[in-house]
Amino acid sequence: MINTCKNCGNHNKGNFCGECGQKFSVTSFTFRHIFHEAFHAFTHADKGILVLMKQLILNPGNVAYEYIAEGKRKKYFNLFTFFVFITAIAAFVESKELAIKESIFHDNNEYGHAFNIYSKILLLIIIPLVGFVIWLLHDKKNGFRYSEYTVFAMVLVSIKSMFDIVANTINYFLTAVFKVYGSVHENLFYAIFLIAFIAYANYGFHKKIKKSSWWQSTLTGIGFVLVQIAIAMFIVWAVFRDFNGLGIFSMYGIRFS
Repeated sequence: MINTCKNCGNHNKGNFCGECGQKFSVTSFTFRHIFHEAFHAFTHADKGILVLMKQLILNPGNVAYEYIAEGKRKKYFNLFTFFVFITAIAAFVESKELAIKESIFHDNNEYGHAFNIYSKILLLIIIPLVGFVIWLLHDKKNGFRYSEYTVFAMVLVSIKSMFDIVANTINYFLTAVFKVYGSVHENLFYAIFLIAFIAYANYGFHKKIKKSSWWQSTLTGIGFVLVQIAIAMFIVWAVFRDFNGLGIFSMYGIRFS
């Protein structure tokens, strides 16, 4: 029996379209179907989001290498989609952390809200900068282009966003339950942890081509953190340069919630 794909219009036999891979038997959405698709997206054995997150924690270098160098693009959840998803979640969690601190300590932290928004937008600058740092620190003849290192940098930034979500969630509950104002991720230990993890990811990535070294990986971790700090300092400078004083955002009709 010849079937027609509802997605691309291709005619073929079997259960799946030979052009786009969609199932021929597409039915109307029901709540059961919605739940199944959402659960499947997060827990699919091959490429669910939770599976990807687990692998990014346990073996980030291998995930990046398989995706970038070996072309295993279907093995994992799409890393570009994951970057957008995890960045949005990180921004949302941080905004909630700022909101709970404002409600308890009554500090109108407009700078914090602005920093949250601007820092996520400037990830588009951070990623190529981190990619350039990694490219400079490694042999240019190892077969990887600067563009490929930019994708690797995106993976590293996505991992940092995952850690930021955990840190800001802890901050939220510390503030809500114990009325503690401190921030888990704004200290030296968090920076050291990031350097160590980025070094681990970089070492695992280059180990696949037998050109990994701990000193290069450590410098990669340091460079990653320094780029983050440089962008943060730029944001602080830009905010104080254009908006002098708390409450000034409202004068420009800008509201953060």
